[in-house]
Amino acid sequence: MTDAPALLILDMISTFDFPRGDALRRAAIAAAPGIGRLKRRVRRGGGTCIYVNDNFTAWRSEFPALVALARESKAAPILDHLAPDADDDLVLKPRHSAFHQTPLQFILERTGIRRLLITGVSTEACVLATALDARMFAFDVVVVSDCVASSSPRRRSDALAVLRHCEFKVRRAAAALDAP
Repeated sequence: MTDAPALLILDMISTFDFPRGDALRRAAIAAAPGIGRLKRRVRRGGGTCIYVNDNFTAWRSEFPALVALARESKAAPILDHLAPDADDDLVLKPRHSAFHQTPLQFILERTGIRRLLITGVSTEACVLATALDARMFAFDVVVVSDCVASSSPRRRSDALAVLRHCEFKVRRAAAALDAP
């Protein structure tokens, strides 16, 4: 078991070509620099980074193809801060939770990681579902409040309020790596 956390980066690799996608894309672009800085801090501390993403091409491609599509879209600025590195784990998911029908739990167990920092989009769906499932699997969860985004400020603040109400650790990036 390791004390170093895993940084989960949820659904930041996207074209955001869906309803409310324009607003979510703008919020994701704004969150990307902070997630990128946190990623560097996690790496320096010996942690791992795991990209977990919807396969927005209807399961006809792999993660590098998603990156290529995102790079050709209006969401390309995200990749200036968050392009996956060769040693990052890449997980495709069919639904909201990063754990639902994915190898994520196995990856975390294999490496002995018990602490998760959750970032990405969208706060009220994928971030919330992932945090709930992570707790079910007894992971220590921190939702990084300034590194999550939603299609509206109200959706984001409401989802963070639900997480706090459920007694999740909700911390800003500056305090995300602090001891539990």
